[in-house]
Amino acid sequence: MMPEFQKEKHIAITKNTFEMLVNNVMEDWRPYLKTDGEMVLANNLSHLVIKMNAMIIEYEELRKGYMDLCKANDEQKALLLELATQQKKQNTFYTKKIRNIERRL
Repeated sequence: MMPEFQKEKHIAITKNTFEMLVNNVMEDWRPYLKTDGEMVLANNLSHLVIKMNAMIIEYEELRKGYMDLCKANDEQKALLLELATQQKKQNTFYTKKIRNIERRL
């Protein structure tokens, strides 16, 4: 768990970074905006663009993590199959040995 003071700092940095990105997008659009209504719409659209980009990045990270989990799961299944096969071979081997011992007795 992250201590409270670090959480607040992290949130503040995120908000500051978010506002900086929105301002950067707005600077690109300002020359084309003529009315206050267009400025408000552009500001809202800037928020959406930044949030969509953040969601895309998060989606890519989650997808990568999911693929890593799938790969680990496949490796685990292969390992379990190999262990089960070896266990069956050993069980068969020792069963035969025990039967041979019982016959001799």
